[in-house]
Amino acid sequence: MRMALRHFSRGSRFDWRLHKQPVALLTIILLISYLLGIITGQPDKPRTVNYIAEMGMFPLVIMFTILMFQHEIGGGGMEIISTYPISLRLIALRKWLNVVLLSVLASLLWMMVYLFKYGEIHTYMYPWNGAEAVFRAASMPELLIQVLPAYLLLASLTLAGIIVFRSIYGGLIAGFVLWILDTISGGSLLSSFTLYTAYLPQEASFPVNRWVLLLASVLLLAIALWLIGYRERWIGREEE
Repeated sequence: MRMALRHFSRGSRFDWRLHKQPVALLTIILLISYLLGIITGQPDKPRTVNYIAEMGMFPLVIMFTILMFQHEIGGGGMEIISTYPISLRLIALRKWLNVVLLSVLASLLWMMVYLFKYGEIHTYMYPWNGAEAVFRAASMPELLIQVLPAYLLLASLTLAGIIVFRSIYGGLIAGFVLWILDTISGGSLLSSFTLYTAYLPQEASFPVNRWVLLLASVLLLAIALWLIGYRERWIGREEE
């Protein structure tokens, strides 16, 4: 157990060397553009919180997942790693947890900038008892909890796409297709199970929506962790 935790900690330090990944620059530019949009906003017309927390952060979560797996999957490292006496499932779980942590940190960053600019974060908050949404000032933790289930689903879906297709592009396609279709359809495609709180139908239940997203993310994560453990899928890939 102690050895597994040691490998987990050592691997996490390696995972966070994100500056060496090709997608890192694009991800940083995108995040900086959000921050600049907040800073340059008019004091009497604050930037729409939902736009940043949902539409803005969703593609970042997908890109964070790609960042974490690009070295192993995109660089062909899995053929070598899968021959080592280490747990591939633990590696994937570690990277998924780091994606979640990175998404949380990015969310807290833009929220702090927003608070510095406007003093308060006003948005529609959905009570977890199923009551009607109320437009009010929200704290950073409660806003984060409201949007986190959608982040987890996108991270798990992107991971599952990477593992199933053994390709970074598989994850890109899986994550971005869901996000784009849900966005351009205004939530009508997924209806009561949309990623967006702003697109929730009036008759839909917010708690049910969030719990379904959470359960779906757990299911996709479980499938990805189960599938990545089959070493022959990675060892035999070069021969294919």
